[in-house]
Amino acid sequence: MIGLAFTPEQFKTLLAMIYIANTIANGHREKEYLKEYDDLEQYIFSRAGAAGFPAATWTHKVSGADADNVPHEEHHPPSRLFENDQAIIKLIDEYDHAMLDALLAERLSERDIERECGPSAKSRMAVDDYDDLLDRHAEAYEEEFEQFGLARLAVVKELPNTNVKKEAGGEAPQRKTGQ
Repeated sequence: MIGLAFTPEQFKTLLAMIYIANTIANGHREKEYLKEYDDLEQYIFSRAGAAGFPAATWTHKVSGADADNVPHEEHHPPSRLFENDQAIIKLIDEYDHAMLDALLAERLSERDIERECGPSAKSRMAVDDYDDLLDRHAEAYEEEFEQFGLARLAVVKELPNTNVKKEAGGEAPQRKTGQ
């Protein structure tokens, strides 16, 4: 066992950190939760009452499949205080926004390099050359997203059997006739 001592403020920050970490790790999963994150969150939150933060968690009893033979086990998940905490919401939103911009910039850059340099460009180029090209493309997208957000991002689909393109969610532009 490792013993750690926290001030009340440090423990309060630890509770928020644990909540955020488990939200990022498991919040998007419908199945196959990372049990070790849930277990650690439960363990830390089970100490919240003794640390002076009884409102940080709520307790419920869970029994096994055979309630007669399995003792009840207490669980201490985070209370809604964390789910509704504006500072935590802001931190998670900032993280989500930064990750969206970074991942979108990288994926669009990879696509652009494939278009410019041909299929399997990454495997045909020297690692440093590819990384430099990827960085240049990504920086351009990051500047775009910083200045305009996603306002100028559009998905363009080519209509089947035509050369007419349309923006997703919009109407196809009219094809000009030779007038």
